[in-house]
Amino acid sequence: MILSAHRSLSVFTACLFWPCLCHAGSHPVRLDNTSNCLECHADHATGNHVHPAVKRGCGSCHIVENREDATYVVLKSTRSPVCLECHEPEALPDAHFPYASGMCMRCHTPHSSERPRLLRAKVNELCLQCHLRTPESTPSRYLPTIVLNLNNSMGHPYERHPVSGRHDPITGEEMSCISCHLAHGGTKLHHLKMGAEIPEDALNQNTETKDICRKCHLILWGLDGTGAKKSKKKRTN
Repeated sequence: MILSAHRSLSVFTACLFWPCLCHAGSHPVRLDNTSNCLECHADHATGNHVHPAVKRGCGSCHIVENREDATYVVLKSTRSPVCLECHEPEALPDAHFPYASGMCMRCHTPHSSERPRLLRAKVNELCLQCHLRTPESTPSRYLPTIVLNLNNSMGHPYERHPVSGRHDPITGEEMSCISCHLAHGGTKLHHLKMGAEIPEDALNQNTETKDICRKCHLILWGLDGTGAKKSKKKRTN
């Protein structure tokens, strides 16, 4: 995968400063590698969704360093962000910038969360932190923004198209940005879900941009993949 000059610079910068981000302030009490961290940090191991690494022990990601009279709890020294030691990244032709840059914690919590996939907030709240157009936004090809209505429930990709507060016709869950887009990126422009990435979508549809729109709207209109109305089964006594 060939990265643009802008993306390459950003990845280099992230790698350059990552070790610095691993070293926080000194720990308030002295520790060693046998200390039970959860005696004080039990909240890291509770919640609806707990990172499997936490269940394996804090040493999965952290090490204790005692330097002079201070103790530091730091991330393991690795050649890449520590998350990528277990979560091997995909080489995606159109990767989402934070994913390509190893910025996992922009969207995920490292320990536990009340939300699936260890998300820091609801999907749309996370996405709109970067992609909602505001008076302060600076237009950029590297950070596309969208305009939504006052409560951010509709307006993309068309004025009255819902982006939340409705059921996703395909999954039945609440509609969100990932109803149409892939969070980490994919093979299509704008990280759109296409072809095999749409459930039960393979036989009668193509891989053009309209593919994602047709899949939902055929269901909403009561049509099957061939464009014919679904016939109701006759009741038999």
